[in-house]
Amino acid sequence: MTERLYLDDPDRLTFEARVVGVRTLAGRPAVVLDRTAFYPEGGGQPADRGRLGGAAVVDVQEVDGEVLHALEGAPPDAGAPVPGEVDAVRRRDHLQQHHGQHLLSAAFEATAGAHTVSFHLGAETCTIDLDAAPASLGEERLRAAEARANDLVFRDLPVTARDFAPAELAALPLRKAPEKGARIVVVGDPARGEVVDASPCGGTHPRRTGAVGAIAVLGAQRWGGGTRVEFVCGARAVRALAEARGRLAAAAASLRCAPAEVPAATARLAAESAQRRKDLDRLAAALAEGEADRLATAQPAGAVRAVLAPPAPGAAGYLRAVASGLAARGRAAFLGAVEDGRAHLAFARPREAGPGAPGAVRLDMGARVREAAARLGGKGGGAPDLAQGSGPDAAALEEALAAAAHGA
Repeated sequence: MTERLYLDDPDRLTFEARVVGVRTLAGRPAVVLDRTAFYPEGGGQPADRGRLGGAAVVDVQEVDGEVLHALEGAPPDAGAPVPGEVDAVRRRDHLQQHHGQHLLSAAFEATAGAHTVSFHLGAETCTIDLDAAPASLGEERLRAAEARANDLVFRDLPVTARDFAPAELAALPLRKAPEKGARIVVVGDPARGEVVDASPCGGTHPRRTGAVGAIAVLGAQRWGGGTRVEFVCGARAVRALAEARGRLAAAAASLRCAPAEVPAATARLAAESAQRRKDLDRLAAALAEGEADRLATAQPAGAVRAVLAPPAPGAAGYLRAVASGLAARGRAAFLGAVEDGRAHLAFARPREAGPGAPGAVRLDMGARVREAAARLGGKGGGAPDLAQGSGPDAAALEEALAAAAHGA
């Protein structure tokens, strides 16, 4: 049985051990030690990295009760003494994220009655899944939980992580019952009855909450029947702030304003863009009306069949507008266009028979556009009086239009 030094001393990063077994892990040589400060992956926390003697430790996993240290290179012989060194930066990062999760989970339970059902410590950010719906966790509650969690950090409360006797467990305000073992991470002073959180955990935790540094909630989204909250702690929070500031500075440079003026500048730009969109829509509608007039004049009788060249990107919308304009003039329309190598279709007919379009109301444009789109290698559909489709075979457009308009 390997003595797990990280449980009692999370600050210990160097140690001496003896190899008690040589195994393999994911195709790599791996060793079992009589004692180790390396944390094996588990409980949502990734494994430590570092070195054993002259070999890099690339993974640590618990398999059938043994802690396997996967090595890059040849393993030492069984029985050999070996010095170990844990990667300090990685250990500190995981410790900050993991204990920060405990504090944030306790804060969500206290401020919103939301319980944590799972935790993931990722390479860039961390997440907790809560059993509360997003509607009950608006921005105000997210910030309230964040503020409460950071208050626990800034108060630099004592943290105890050890096995508790049954009588001691009964006196603790556990967030969840232990599933195996009795190791509990307690924030506060149990002797004084000042416990702000108590939760079973076998991970690495600091001796005081101040080591977490800070906790930043990045956002939340629906996840299953609950909510997934994304967050970062410690050095990651500092990096996230620097990245956000960099993005804000880039946006300010593009908008030619001060960073503090970005919200107002983007709102103004969005309003101007919406107005331009409306102006473009009105212009496109006028152009479509003009094109419908031109086609109706150029083909004074029967159905109108044509391949158009839209004046701007958005062939599907332009074709629909022209086809609708022709239908309003009592004409059946079989129109096509090519945009970015793809053929587009828009077929329309008047709701009632109009001048020059005898029997047009009997045409089922939905059925005809489906057949034409199939000739283009694509799909289409719609109502009997107005339908659209598209396909990748632009070379077959003329043929598809001729077949669709046959007999109209």
